[in-house]
Amino acid sequence: MTTEFIPEIASFLLKSNSLQFGIFRLASGKESPYYIDLRTIASFPNHFRLTIGALRDAIVAKIGLDFDSLASIPTSGLIFCSALAYEIVKPMVYVRKEAKGYGVSKIIEGYLKPGAKVVLIDDVVTTGKSISHAIEIIRSNGAIVEEVLAIVDRLEGAEQSLEMINVKLHSVTTIEELFDVLYKRALIDDNTLHSVFKNITQK
Repeated sequence: MTTEFIPEIASFLLKSNSLQFGIFRLASGKESPYYIDLRTIASFPNHFRLTIGALRDAIVAKIGLDFDSLASIPTSGLIFCSALAYEIVKPMVYVRKEAKGYGVSKIIEGYLKPGAKVVLIDDVVTTGKSISHAIEIIRSNGAIVEEVLAIVDRLEGAEQSLEMINVKLHSVTTIEELFDVLYKRALIDDNTLHSVFKNITQK
């Protein structure tokens, strides 16, 4: 599945304008010569199914199913996490950026069993900052997080950042693999490839 997924999704992202070039400020605060928005995938059922299938295959191959719950963070990672939870028949929770200012003021939505082994799902990881925050909250609520699975790793420090808190990062694909496909298909030129690869800090 993953070998089919990478070339298919690379072309789709470019053609659907989900992959754009310019100067963009990311959620991490970093500037980037490209922006990748996986939220578009949910509007295209065939590609959404392909992505969930690739996530399913990756979690089975790289992590296994011996865990208690999936977790994610709003907004885009949540779309994929909920579909994956349905696909592999696992409970899921999600971590808010901050507690609700009304009702019971939850910061974790859903039932998180004390001592539960949790795998965190995200769409795109860059530095790992937002994921690290979610891990801290889940751990402070008595659960265990040792592994994260992302659809795309931008290779800009997330793996090293997560290693520092004893978490292993897995990904379905990397930005390097996606751009290699686009370059070999002559869908991007040398200058674009080099500007993107200059951003990669993880070699």
